[in-house]
Amino acid sequence: MKVLVITNMWPSKERPHWGAFVKSQADSLAAAGCENTLYEIKGWHHTSEYLRALVELPRVARDCGAELVHAHFGLSGTAALRVKLPLVVSFCGDDLLGRPDATGRMTLKSRLLIPVSLLAARRANGVIVKTEEMRRVIADVPDVHVIPNGVNLSRFQPQPRDAARAALGWRGTGQVLLFAAKPTESRKNWPLADAACRLLAARGLDVRLEAMYGRPQADMVSAMNAADVLLLPSYHEGSPNVVKEAMAVNLPVVAAPVGDCAELLREVSPSFVVPHSPQAFADAAAAALASGARSNGREVIERRLSVESIAQRVLAVYGEAKSRFHGR
Repeated sequence: MKVLVITNMWPSKERPHWGAFVKSQADSLAAAGCENTLYEIKGWHHTSEYLRALVELPRVARDCGAELVHAHFGLSGTAALRVKLPLVVSFCGDDLLGRPDATGRMTLKSRLLIPVSLLAARRANGVIVKTEEMRRVIADVPDVHVIPNGVNLSRFQPQPRDAARAALGWRGTGQVLLFAAKPTESRKNWPLADAACRLLAARGLDVRLEAMYGRPQADMVSAMNAADVLLLPSYHEGSPNVVKEAMAVNLPVVAAPVGDCAELLREVSPSFVVPHSPQAFADAAAAALASGARSNGREVIERRLSVESIAQRVLAVYGEAKSRFHGR
């Protein structure tokens, strides 16, 4: 099947982390038999890129002989609405749920985005969301599929901790709490992670907080193997890829009750879902550190969310979308 993949997130030399999960899924679908043509909307550069895409995409679809369009993110789906082909839209989280600021309130920009995303959802022939929470937002749209992003288990594999620390230039002693996001991104809630780390240090633990962001996936693999616990205190998430990646390398996780964290970490030990408070995060991290053990996350993720199994589910959505388009 020839598929036109439209996304505003795709890794590059300048932004190696940007949309790595979109590329991973596209690669897994290519391995399953799809012939993908990429159209990247550089909306981070200027919002006019979406208008350019709206004009250009019908020609691009014709030129590559696409049989179906798969758009990632609500704005990308809206930009594809003039293409007369079956359309599948994958929503990523804040395109349907909004993006909170440092106070936990939704930003004006994200509130304005939601109606645009709803338009794409109602016009699409197939809709994919990451969580049940996202599906509830578009409860009036029929046949919405809840399909979280998969994990590339051949890339995210357990490694010896000391070797991983050496690869990153981290000192070998002490225990590391990993914050897998940019500290200045308010939605990710660095202050809570920092406060929890300070509480642990006050208890006499030799512990530090390391941030990892904007780096190639190979560095994230090393960081997750070098760390002792992943902290995810975000105000809001869809289906956080970093939690699944941590599971794949057996890194214990302490997460806030956001997105599908509770479902992802069900059966994973040691790992915890706790309230948004420094004390709760410190207590849970202390328990994980005291166990001295890696988690059983890889065993759990292998059963549920390998990229190969997710690709087969997405292919089934493609088939339904084509049938629905031709049946109109």
